[in-house]
Amino acid sequence: MQEQMGQQPETILPYDVVTLPSQGIFYKNKKKSVKVTYLNASDENLLATASLQANGELVNTLLTRKILDKDINVMDMPECDKEAILIFLRNTAFGSDYNVTLIDPKTKENFETSLDLSVLKTNDVGVDVDENNEFDFYLEVSKQKVKLGFLTPENERKLKVLDEENKKSPISNYMTTQLEMLVKEIDGNRQAMTIANQIQIMPIRDSQAIRKIVRKNSPSLDLTISVLTPSNEEINARITFGVEFFRPFYGI
Repeated sequence: MQEQMGQQPETILPYDVVTLPSQGIFYKNKKKSVKVTYLNASDENLLATASLQANGELVNTLLTRKILDKDINVMDMPECDKEAILIFLRNTAFGSDYNVTLIDPKTKENFETSLDLSVLKTNDVGVDVDENNEFDFYLEVSKQKVKLGFLTPENERKLKVLDEENKKSPISNYMTTQLEMLVKEIDGNRQAMTIANQIQIMPIRDSQAIRKIVRKNSPSLDLTISVLTPSNEEINARITFGVEFFRPFYGI
C-alpha cells in the first residue's frame, strides 16, 4: 500500500528485551523483563548535558527515553533493574570492555585495566515470598515470628531524605525507621503502631538478623569484578554509573 502524500512513515526503533534482576516483585504487573531500545546519536546530546549531570537526573532521564514499555515508571524501578539496563545500553553501544584507572594498594600507583561487563552476575531473590512479596522469619532472642519485606524504591527515597534530615538532628531515627519498613507483621499483628513499639525495644541481635537476612536475599546486580594488579594483588573493582561510564575513548 502506497503512503498517502505528506504522511510520515512510522519510525520503528530497534530494541532488545532485558531481563530484570528484581524478577518483577516491585511492580504491580509483576513484569520480569522490558523492551529497551539502543543508544543512538541523539542520546549523545543527552549524555553531554551538564545540567542533567549536575542534578543527578541523567540516569532517570536516559532510562525514560530508552525503555519502550509504557507501563513502567522509572521512578518505581529498584536500583538493580536500572543498573541492568544501563549495562545493556553500554554493552550494545560500546562493547563489554570498560577501561578504568585503578590504584594498586601495594604500590599506591595508578594502573589502567579493562573490566569485562559481560561477567556481572545477578543475585536473585533467595527466599520464597508470598503474594505480598513477604517471607517468614523467626527472631531467636525475642522468640517471635515476623513477616519481612524488601525495601521498595519509595522506601529508599524516603530513607535518603530522612538521612539528610537526621544530619541536623541530635539523635538519628534512621535505623528504626528502616526496620519499620522491613517488618510487616509480628506474631500475626500487622498494626503499624504495635510494630513500631516492638521495634523500639527489639534486641540488637534480632534487628541485625533482620537486616542481614533481607540484605542477603534482596535482588541485586553484583557490580564488583576481580582484578589482578601489576604487583600481583587481587582486588575488587566496583562499577559506578557516572557520565564517564558512557564516554569511551573515540580517538578524535
